[in-house]
Amino acid sequence: MNKIIRSPSQRWEHYFMRYGAECSDFWKKFLKDKGHSVLLILGLGFDPRMCLGLRMLLEAEASCLKECLLIKYDEGLNSPSHSYDELIETNKTTLLSLMNKKGAVRQVEVPMLSKDDRRIGSRRASDTIDDDIIQRFDNIVVDISAMPRGIYFPIIAKILNIIDANTHDGISTHPVNLHVLVAEQVSADKEIQEEGIDDHATYMYGFSSDLIQEATLGVPKIWIPVLGEGKEVQLIRLYEHIHPDEICPVLPSPSRDPRRADNLVAEYRELLFDRLRVEPPNFIYASERNPFEVYRQIYKTIERYNDALQALGGCKVVVSALSSKLLSVGALLAAYEAKRKDFMIGISHLETHGYKIIGNIEPCNPELFSLWVAGECFYD
Repeated sequence: MNKIIRSPSQRWEHYFMRYGAECSDFWKKFLKDKGHSVLLILGLGFDPRMCLGLRMLLEAEASCLKECLLIKYDEGLNSPSHSYDELIETNKTTLLSLMNKKGAVRQVEVPMLSKDDRRIGSRRASDTIDDDIIQRFDNIVVDISAMPRGIYFPIIAKILNIIDANTHDGISTHPVNLHVLVAEQVSADKEIQEEGIDDHATYMYGFSSDLIQEATLGVPKIWIPVLGEGKEVQLIRLYEHIHPDEICPVLPSPSRDPRRADNLVAEYRELLFDRLRVEPPNFIYASERNPFEVYRQIYKTIERYNDALQALGGCKVVVSALSSKLLSVGALLAAYEAKRKDFMIGISHLETHGYKIIGNIEPCNPELFSLWVAGECFYD
């Protein structure tokens, strides 16, 4: 049995990430012990970054990759994403070629809509993860490069739940490491836009029950949206769904673009200050490239508001991720840990009917990030 590294106050205080050349170097060192058994979970999409993490793992040590779980999400017959079916098939062909005579490839279908047009994608994504997954692998890697939030949020949360259910007093009965891979390229992200945004937001599966109980109707509600560019419509619809008493937007700072946070404030100035009445001291600043910093800042905010409002029975906190995948993972970790600590927490989310490419996503030169989010950390 292995001791899991934990901080008494903040769970992910000592976990780490690697990116760029360090990412590849780390995996080569980590997998040099060929006894590892790795499961890779990734989404089947048109994004050219889909197979970059797979290539990196195979180059590090192909014999360790035992299985690839391929999530195919169905956005419906009218999804604009169908315009890129040829790109999706190209990515699948590349994946099968890379995995040829190596580990197994298992494809799972995840419908985003029920027959009566209800949103079921998050629940179905969670159902793709078996409860005995940690019995069969010692390392689980979730590559979110070609996955929407409605898919990777519940998958990561489900795996964390399974790991925690098998961990007592910091000791795991079935030690397993959970990693998240993401190929990040801001320029490519800006060329892929959501199309057909839902009229009404919903709470994501697994992060809603605390907020809809009648007994908590009078409890103050705090909203923490993680801001990204071009999301005014989403912000308005999320606000109408949540009806918060106070808003604490998260801005990416520091950022590669030193003016990105200022530009976001300028983009949403009228909405934030004139319509939503956000107070300037309420802004939260977190590093654009460090999801663990995002986690820490959001989690501290949740603790602070609960302490301040303890006399009123605490507060409800709603998190919404409207930015990059790195920032979104930090928001998920904060919401997950808050739920584990019995805070009233929810994730309000706005689904989309699909995606469209508005410019040129080639050439694709992303930076690969590897986050270690559960298990016994390996330091080199």
